[in-house]
Amino acid sequence: MAKVIQPTYITKQPSTGKSIKFRPFTVKEEKSLLLALQENDVDTTSESIKNIISVCTDGQIDPLITPYYDMEYIFLQIRSKSVGDVIDLVGSCECGPDKKTEFSVDIADVRIEPAPTGNATLKIPDTAYTIEFRHPSIDDFTKIFHSVDDHSQVVVTNCIVKVFTDDEVMNWSFDEKLEFVESMSTKQQQGGAEFLKNMPMSILPMKYTCRHCGKDHSQTMSGFESFFV
Repeated sequence: MAKVIQPTYITKQPSTGKSIKFRPFTVKEEKSLLLALQENDVDTTSESIKNIISVCTDGQIDPLITPYYDMEYIFLQIRSKSVGDVIDLVGSCECGPDKKTEFSVDIADVRIEPAPTGNATLKIPDTAYTIEFRHPSIDDFTKIFHSVDDHSQVVVTNCIVKVFTDDEVMNWSFDEKLEFVESMSTKQQQGGAEFLKNMPMSILPMKYTCRHCGKDHSQTMSGFESFFV
């Protein structure tokens, strides 16, 4: 049976500047994603998004370690070539609960804020240890969504690339890394916490003027569900 040959496009991965080839997603893949979004289940949605990005980039993007903001950005590029560059939205206004204004945003206006800096290498105060951190992946964000306070250290541990001193690199298991993180003081964890807290995000600016009262509105949107309106 004959199949449509999809066009290939190129974008830049924000965190690395690497060129990534991708194709649009198919109608079948779009339906799968829409069904996942309708279930309103973060795990189902996450798995569907990871699968689409992986197949549309022919495995160039590994969803397990790729930063969340890279996934957002690349998903937007795939969405723009699959559905269209424009996202149609409806804005509200303080002039009345039923006062709505239709407007559009252009995916070409997406920006990454703050600018990606790659992994962070942080010296742990009052110790001989240095930790290399990566930014959270989409799986890490899923864990954050499900986590209670006690599990936040698990997410931090997942983002550790390596622990080392001037003389050696620690060949630690996940449990050993977790024990190390949990043994730190608040001061010692501060650098890593700030790095993760200030992670870049894909942001689309939204501007519209209320058609009822003329008030100008300026906001931003981010997040996979927002991008697939």
